Amino acid sequence: MNQQINLYQPMFRKQKVVFSAMTMLQVAVFFLIVFTSIYAYQTTKLKPYKEQLVSIDKDLAQLGSQVAALSNIKNKSKSKLLESEISKLTIELEQRERISSVLSNRSFGNSSGFSTYLEAFAKGHVQGTWLTSVNIKQGGLSLGLKGKTLSSELVPIYIQNLAKEESLDGSAFNVMELARVEKEEGGSELDFLISTN
Repeated sequence: MNQQINLYQPMFRKQKVVFSAMTMLQVAVFFLIVFTSIYAYQTTKLKPYKEQLVSIDKDLAQLGSQVAALSNIKNKSKSKLLESEISKLTIELEQRERISSVLSNRSFGNSSGFSTYLEAFAKGHVQGTWLTSVNIKQGGLSLGLKGKTLSSELVPIYIQNLAKEESLDGSAFNVMELARVEKEEGGSELDFLISTN
């Protein structure tokens, strides 16, 4: 009696496991760590703004209670002083509400301060140039630099160095002025001005 066994049947073939349970667990743990660290970073970055918003909300509630207390006074012979105080507090309350809404919407422009701009101006420094004045307006939307240079060729190099700085992305210096200034003791200097408007 002979019996043949077909070893090419699916039940005898080695089955490939595409992803094992251990691999899936490792991938899930990796992504959990990455997303947790991103969340923690963003939370610490927003903490000062939340504290400022809580402080403004407290002030707003206090002013609201003061206005409510003043408006509840049922004195028929209201004095002009009381009316002026009520109007001042009402105006102040409206201003604080506007500030609170601007802070909560983050529509006030630059929230990281101006130190990043000053750091970029320092990193882009070219030997033979020096700044005499820095103007940062409108939350960093308008930038102006005045300085002196030994050679007119150094100013475009300085601008190119500034273009490489990450904090100045989106800023375009479209005004550049060079002026030769004669010194009293002889010789001359070059003054330059570059600005975004």
